[in-house]
Amino acid sequence: WPHLAAPRHAPAMRRRSARMAAPLLLLLPLCSALAVAVSGWQGSSWLALGGSPGSPKSPIAARLLRRSAVARRSASGRESLTPAEAHLFSLGLSDEQMAKVSARFGVDSSCDVERKVKPILSWLADLGLTDLQIGQAVIGFPRLFGYSPEQKLKPVVQWLSEIGMSDAQVAKVVARRPQIFGYSLESKLKTLVHWLSEIGMSDAQVAKAIATCPPLLGLSLPSNFMPKVQLLREAGFSGAQIASSLTVFPALLTCSSQRLAHRLSVLQAQGVLTETSMRTCMKMNDAKFAHFVARFD
Repeated sequence: WPHLAAPRHAPAMRRRSARMAAPLLLLLPLCSALAVAVSGWQGSSWLALGGSPGSPKSPIAARLLRRSAVARRSASGRESLTPAEAHLFSLGLSDEQMAKVSARFGVDSSCDVERKVKPILSWLADLGLTDLQIGQAVIGFPRLFGYSPEQKLKPVVQWLSEIGMSDAQVAKVVARRPQIFGYSLESKLKTLVHWLSEIGMSDAQVAKAIATCPPLLGLSLPSNFMPKVQLLREAGFSGAQIASSLTVFPALLTCSSQRLAHRLSVLQAQGVLTETSMRTCMKMNDAKFAHFVARFD
């Protein structure tokens, strides 16, 4: 059966297979480097990821090792987890979330549960956060475990209370934006709130805006807040209207300046620009906004 053993289209098939395999061969070095990191091999192989023999100094390599180690231990049974990992799993973290926390902070066998993990979790619970919220905070900002509650965390919480936030609002902000503890209290947070008060927002309005949209605290004042408020002023809004809009819809400041400028100009051209229409339209996607504007053509 020679025609079955060597079909006439065999050369074409071989050429096609070679073309398909060529890109995969180019990926072999990268796959080998990743395999080295995940398997935890030592020696000269670490040089592929920027480390040194015997000690993986590359942050990428270290994260890959920690993440793969947690995945292997959780897959083999929770009894093989370190005390720190077991403590965090009790909050309801999934294997994937635990791997993420471990990769960013390193809650391995060398992590001191009594000094680093338990004090932070206990402090967050005393603050009023539920287990779910504590899990959100830990996943969002694992560096929490490297901070002192007295020196780093409490001053920020005290400041949130001073600007008029209730205990429930403080807990919500910490859960949704735990990165707040990594910001400078003086040069970042207080400067931002002071500027909001200068444009006409009362303490109550500032507190409500931050509690409604905690990511505001991570935005840049010169490249985000100032240009967008200036666009609103140029569109004819008064200080009181701007303060009211940012209180009711603080997520307005998370939209891009280009998007805000375009929609303001379109609404002005149609003669339908008001405080209400502006807020409503900024919540729409492009298709809904186009449909909304088409009604006035």
